[in-house]
Amino acid sequence: MTVLTKQLAYQGIQEFFNQKPFIMFATGTSCAVDLGFGMPALECHLKDFIPSYDLSSAQKAEWDLVIEQLADSGDFESSMNSINDAALLSHVVNETAKLVGRVQGNNLAKLIANPFNWTALEIISRLAANLPHADPVLHMATPNYDLLAEFALSASQIPYSTGFLGGIIRKLNWNQSLRQMTFAESVVQRNRRQMITRYHNHIKLYKVHGSLNVYCKDREVIECDIWQEPPVGYERLLITPGTAKHEKLHDYRDTLLGEYDAAVRSHNHFLFLGFGFNDTQLVNNAIGDKLVKECSAGLIITRDSNSRIEELVSKAKNTWLVCKSKHDNSTRIYNSQFSDWLHIEDKELWRFEKFAQEIMGQ
Repeated sequence: MTVLTKQLAYQGIQEFFNQKPFIMFATGTSCAVDLGFGMPALECHLKDFIPSYDLSSAQKAEWDLVIEQLADSGDFESSMNSINDAALLSHVVNETAKLVGRVQGNNLAKLIANPFNWTALEIISRLAANLPHADPVLHMATPNYDLLAEFALSASQIPYSTGFLGGIIRKLNWNQSLRQMTFAESVVQRNRRQMITRYHNHIKLYKVHGSLNVYCKDREVIECDIWQEPPVGYERLLITPGTAKHEKLHDYRDTLLGEYDAAVRSHNHFLFLGFGFNDTQLVNNAIGDKLVKECSAGLIITRDSNSRIEELVSKAKNTWLVCKSKHDNSTRIYNSQFSDWLHIEDKELWRFEKFAQEIMGQ
């Protein structure tokens, strides 16, 4: 097999951007701002606060089983699937929201001062600025609950839609929400001047696990930025660890995933930022088949690799992995078409801002 050189790696990764990718970003993009957004922080928070609730004996038994399984396996997310009680699940959702909201609040001033402190913006802003005239929309999906992406995009004046339309309380309606991205342009056609509708360069952002500002009531999904707690009759829509068995949340998730599924089907380039590939439902068979069976192009940029990522990259013949070295902050790059890893000692390309500057240019 061919030896992977720096020149070949740079050339292959730069060619990846010749087509517009579908972007999937996850917890790694938030942890680059504050490690409090990570799953270990959530695990510690829930361990501290769930026992403080007035749990019934059945609820306490379920929570004790979570702790027992966690001690045995070390897998927090799978251990949380031991929860069957709806009230206990509600405690988990609300405590998750409290933690994420608090960590987010601690970092807002930093993002307002410089939105590029959400470093994934270095890559995303370059892509958004160079969208093709005929298709000026960049599709992005995330399981993150926080609003860091929304704050960064807004502060950078990059238009985006999460599919909701309205004022303080917004309802989910993708078709209507995207009309906000249009403008009228005067053109001359067949010697006649007329107005045509065009789209601004914009982003469609799919919050596929819900969001801090998304709620549900009577099968209706709404978005509201001012509620700190859900009003009476409303529930938070967060797909947290432990919710996998709950059909009601799957009903709402189907609502959120409809547009996402269609967008995935229409793409053959996929960019993953800070994505650990923990969520088998989010990285579903459609994406796996595209990368492995259809040889769609993939690029994974993440701080830490893992066995799930490396198994996928070994099967996908057209996917690049850029990550941190196991021993220091240098860069490792892998593509299964080449004989072995490439190590670049003097670069930290797994940092989004460094990658953007080195690979994508100013």
